Amino acid sequence: MMRVRRSVTTAATTPLRSVRSNRRFSSSSSSSSSASDGGAKAAEAQESIFAKSWKIPAASGFTLIAFLQFYHLNNPTEEERKHYPAPAIRRLPGDRTAFEETMATQRQLQSLKLFPYRAASRLWGEVHDKELPMSLRAPLYKAWTYVFGCNLDEMRYPLETYTNLGEFFSRPLKDGARVFDQNPNHIVSPVDGTVASIGVVDASSPEVPTLEQIKGARYRLDEFLGSVPSFFSSDKQKPTDINKKMYHCVLYLAPGDYHRIHAPIDWQVAERRHFPGNLFPVNKIAARLIPSLFIENERVALLGEWKYGFFSLTAVGATNVGSIALANEPDFRTNTKEQDPLVGKCLTKTYEGRSADATRGDEMAQFKLGSTVVLVFEAPDNFEFTIKPGDKLILGKSIGQVP
Repeated sequence: MMRVRRSVTTAATTPLRSVRSNRRFSSSSSSSSSASDGGAKAAEAQESIFAKSWKIPAASGFTLIAFLQFYHLNNPTEEERKHYPAPAIRRLPGDRTAFEETMATQRQLQSLKLFPYRAASRLWGEVHDKELPMSLRAPLYKAWTYVFGCNLDEMRYPLETYTNLGEFFSRPLKDGARVFDQNPNHIVSPVDGTVASIGVVDASSPEVPTLEQIKGARYRLDEFLGSVPSFFSSDKQKPTDINKKMYHCVLYLAPGDYHRIHAPIDWQVAERRHFPGNLFPVNKIAARLIPSLFIENERVALLGEWKYGFFSLTAVGATNVGSIALANEPDFRTNTKEQDPLVGKCLTKTYEGRSADATRGDEMAQFKLGSTVVLVFEAPDNFEFTIKPGDKLILGKSIGQVP
């Protein structure tokens, strides 16, 4: 019996050991498989990290390159300033001034021109010509007034009557809001604005007279107006021209100023010249940086004669101020897409008879926001300005006189 029991016991335990052994093998196989899967996933994750990690050093590299390019662009070498000045600097007569040496180089100017100033200004024009809901007009215009210091007491119509920003910016004044000096020997301010520059046109090089952009920076009169006035041609000078000089005055209009331009004297306007151009800003920073800024920018010049000879008034556009309108040409437009290929050209119109003549105080032109008006005129050599740079001007007040 004992032997039988041993036999039974042996027979009974053998399958159990086998099962346990199989379980251990199965568990070992499962663990091995799981470890293998985990390793594959870890490898895939690591590979994914390495695959994406190139973006970080690449972005850092591009950022560094951009920074270095920006640094070199803003810090040209002395050699670059000497040998590669902006084209307008190279065209100036005589030696360059110390200040002109510090202005934008050819490469810097090319970089500035990459920004689509004309298109951006047209887009802004479309925005401020959109009709505003009646409920938004007064709050929006009052906010603009608060920021830029407009004088709403002088405007002719109530705020709600200006359907869009464009109408508000070029709003007319009440009758009698400005009184014009009527002395025929006085030149009055054609705008509300600030004096940027005044002086005598530099005729040390008679063939290439120059104007002052800011102290130490010049630009050519012939390029600004399209030609040199006959005053500088000795074969066309009259005996009475001997005791005369050519003067200039630059007036800046801020966004809060009255934006219409009036005749500063009684004069016969013979010609309009339109120069499609860029629309750089015309603030002090731009005037110090960009050579011949007023030649680069879009402008409209009215040329004619007054009692002492040549007289011109030029409205110069700026960023977001590319639209210049003329009172005697309702259909005239500037900064249109069709004019883009004509940048740098001169489009001339000759007025027939006395159709464009103006009397002191007559409205002549307007533009949006603010920009610059440049007067270039002939006067006796005893003419004297009664203003100085930095003065705030009121339309109609005297800016100079012949004693």
